[in-house]
Amino acid sequence: MADDLKRLDDLLAKYGQQHVLAHWGKLNAAQQRALKEQIGLADFSRLDEMHRAIAELKNPPRRDITPAPVVELDIPNFPYAPGREAAAAAKVGEDALLAGEVACLLVAGGQGTRLGFDGPKGCYPVMPLSGMTLFEVFARKLLRVGKVYGKTPPLYVMVSRQNEQATRAFFEKNKFFGLKDADVSFFAQGEMPALDTDGKLILEAPDRLFLGPDGHGGVLSALHKTGMLANMRKRGVAHISYFQVDNLQVPVADTAFLGLHITRRADVSLKVVRKTDPAERVGIFCLDHGKPSVVEYTEFSDEQSRQRAAGGRLAFWAGSIAVHAFSLAFLESLAGRGADLPLHAAFKKVPFIDATGRLVEPASPNAYKFERFVFDTLPLAKTVAALEVARDEQFLPLKNPDGPFGPEGVRNSYQRYWRAAAKLAWRLDPPAIEVDPLWCENAREFIALDPPPPRDASKPLRLPESNK
Repeated sequence: MADDLKRLDDLLAKYGQQHVLAHWGKLNAAQQRALKEQIGLADFSRLDEMHRAIAELKNPPRRDITPAPVVELDIPNFPYAPGREAAAAAKVGEDALLAGEVACLLVAGGQGTRLGFDGPKGCYPVMPLSGMTLFEVFARKLLRVGKVYGKTPPLYVMVSRQNEQATRAFFEKNKFFGLKDADVSFFAQGEMPALDTDGKLILEAPDRLFLGPDGHGGVLSALHKTGMLANMRKRGVAHISYFQVDNLQVPVADTAFLGLHITRRADVSLKVVRKTDPAERVGIFCLDHGKPSVVEYTEFSDEQSRQRAAGGRLAFWAGSIAVHAFSLAFLESLAGRGADLPLHAAFKKVPFIDATGRLVEPASPNAYKFERFVFDTLPLAKTVAALEVARDEQFLPLKNPDGPFGPEGVRNSYQRYWRAAAKLAWRLDPPAIEVDPLWCENAREFIALDPPPPRDASKPLRLPESNK
């Protein structure tokens, strides 16, 4: 092992990271092998990119921001109607589903830690009456697409190193919620180390570097490296519907959105909701130096955030909800030329091993973590399409332990939406309601189905009632 130690020390010395071996003499043989393997897999050429991301965090680039065009809602009041161009293109989206040209991409690398839940966030029992989990909700939405269009889109699930095993086991235990196991593919996103304020790699244990998920923007390299892009091409996929695991209300294959994306010949498309509060913490779809971009709320001045357009509405109102459509050919072209999305740094609290080998839990931010953002595909695209959707219909993220985006807040918002549908359909207001995602997607469809009134509207209502 002396030769191994010398080779490792020489490699780390080239990058000023010899401290990674500070506890080598106290490690047993298995720990030494594990650390050696981790160092061997590390891409130290990324250090320059990481330092540039830190510099950009400290001195953000100058923005030249103007509002971007969006296909706005045609009817902005409940039960809403999509913009006319998107509605007219829905048939094209339907044809793509009928032809089997659409794949669904679910980003599900997160844990339920903030919710006080021990497991992947997708395993969280979110539905108000059945306790159906997020993963089952999305599976049933996919099954509904298959029932309507004759072909169920394949599902690609991006997991993290931390939750991959548990996610796979959950799907297997539940027999893939009715989906064909051959149509569900799991792949892990990449990871990035963290740097302290002196530019040193963080050790989370004497034999292990700290590694964190590389963000939802890591999906591009992960799809390529794991062979998922090639798998999609082999299946005949041309368009990808991208959404995140925490959004209970998101449609998995929105025909109007897909149709707009296809008819516009867009490389990337996105959904936005109308921001009405200037202080809302949401990234804004806009033009930056003339290029479509999502700019973080932190990069807007107070004056820009409050700027009003004609009619009095906010000039910068298009809040991104992390729902996209991608052309497979576009993602293949980026991967083919080795294009990585930009790296972003954030100053965070990161537990670390000190010089004595003791684990330290910092009380304040002490290190830089790094990730990539999927919306950074927008400036790389030749054509981008943006569609406004109704917030309560399509954006209901489960993020926090309490508040409007906590479990109870999400369940309450979900029920307000569907109770409003019941009021329009029946002039009844059940005390609680849950709608099976396999049966119905939104309030417009609910009303069009003209379901018979419930047998007893004074009790909690699960629809359709035959599922009770």
